[in-house]
Amino acid sequence: MKVLIVGGSSDIGISLAKYLKEKNNQVIITYNNNTIDITDIDTVHCDVTKEEEIDKIFKKLGRIDCLINMAAISRDNLLLDSNKVDFMDTLEVNLVGSYLTSKIYNKYNDNGLIINIASTDGIDTYNEYNMFYAVSKAGLIHLSKCLSLSMNNKVYCICPNWINSNSTREIDKDYLDNELKRIKQSRLIEIDELCDSIYKIINMNEKSGTVFRIDIKGDKLWIEKVL
Repeated sequence: MKVLIVGGSSDIGISLAKYLKEKNNQVIITYNNNTIDITDIDTVHCDVTKEEEIDKIFKKLGRIDCLINMAAISRDNLLLDSNKVDFMDTLEVNLVGSYLTSKIYNKYNDNGLIINIASTDGIDTYNEYNMFYAVSKAGLIHLSKCLSLSMNNKVYCICPNWINSNSTREIDKDYLDNELKRIKQSRLIEIDELCDSIYKIINMNEKSGTVFRIDIKGDKLWIEKVL
């Protein structure tokens, strides 16, 4: 299987690429600001806000069996400290970017799979600080459902809760602990658990438009079809 991970330059994206490579898949990662170099995994620059650039990449790469959209930014702030520029930037990358890559993927591919990586923040774990991020991920969930009605490629949306990633570990510990307590998540999702879950979902035969929640129940990871 030939897999394209869009916005895969984070520790999560790199780990997922390596995991899928170990499963004998051909994997390509796109990056924007953070250059990456991974043995046996091709990388290509892509700004998900530029439609012409995305089109050139898909035209060059040829057939892609699975597109994974995980390009995302977060501009957290309280309402009165927030601004339109940050809001629009967040929507442009997290939501519009996935729209553009999905649209252009559909232009060149049939009978493939698109996986959009959203978040439980788009469902029920949002807070007063992450308004822009939460709105973008809620939009991505419904974009996935709408796309499923408009193409021959299957579309899934995956919504993980808090992950033990580099970006999570940079957060103030007291704030993170309080958030986990508030949403009743007993521990962070490990990256290898997430990669394994995504691989399982890739190989599921579910209806296009299915939304999967990846969360911790008790102390165990669980996957649930939602919405």
